[in-house]
Amino acid sequence: MIRIGIIGSDNTHALAFSKICNLCDKKGNYEYDDVRIEAIYGFNDSPEHTSQVAKEGKIPFIAKSIEEMFDKIDAVMVVCRDGKYHLQHILPFMEKCFPVWIDKPIVTSREDAKTLYDVAKKYNVLVTGGSTMKYNYEILTLQNKIKTGQLGKVTGGFLNFPGSLDSEYSGLHFYGPHLCEMCLCVFGYDAKSVHANVIDEGNINVTVFYDDKNVNINFNKKTGGKYYGLVLGDKNSTVCEFDLSIIYKLGLERFVKMLRTGIMPLTLEELLKPVYMLNAILRSIKENKRFDI
Repeated sequence: MIRIGIIGSDNTHALAFSKICNLCDKKGNYEYDDVRIEAIYGFNDSPEHTSQVAKEGKIPFIAKSIEEMFDKIDAVMVVCRDGKYHLQHILPFMEKCFPVWIDKPIVTSREDAKTLYDVAKKYNVLVTGGSTMKYNYEILTLQNKIKTGQLGKVTGGFLNFPGSLDSEYSGLHFYGPHLCEMCLCVFGYDAKSVHANVIDEGNINVTVFYDDKNVNINFNKKTGGKYYGLVLGDKNSTVCEFDLSIIYKLGLERFVKMLRTGIMPLTLEELLKPVYMLNAILRSIKENKRFDI
């Protein structure tokens, strides 16, 4: 049995992941016969809510500290709503070589990203996580159409998803990683620079510059709940609307596969590129000029 611990009960993701692993269907079948969420530490949350999450997610052990989890789990997921707390909670597990999932945002600063990279390399730790939106079927379909040459040479594209500068959870770092990761997954991790423009609160337009194309991404929560991807190619073009209904399951599948195979779904460089990209976007907004990622 693979035993997983969760840090952070304030995020809805804690309960979502727990239900997938710990609750069976009407026929008594589990999503995974050999994976369970066994412990939770409810950092930055009330004891009452942590207990409620544990009850609804059938998590048997509520830890009072991260140290209490060490001998009860085989891997850990940190899912704090505010990503600025992720590094401090995940480092003790990485130093003990626990495989880790770090929810979006992986971290919020370039400095924390470098520390995470250095520690992961030093201890040879399995690390993955980020936005589950990048594993959405439509995102992977767009990625596949590009990789297989169905569209010819890609000349540009567009993606939209919500994002806000005024979130209490480190501003654009709270929801912004979704769109950055979707962009990099579809159009490539070799994005070079960004130029951002704030149209109004909750509506931020960003041009992402590659060597051979530009891509437009729009952090926009004023779209009636509709989110789209468009890829332009010199042979064909394609557009789709994103379905968000099973993104937690699709993301958890990658974590479980990593635990079983020992192979990370993304390199550390790919995992951390959205952190650098989002920080470049924020610098561009502040100084109104183009910044390298």
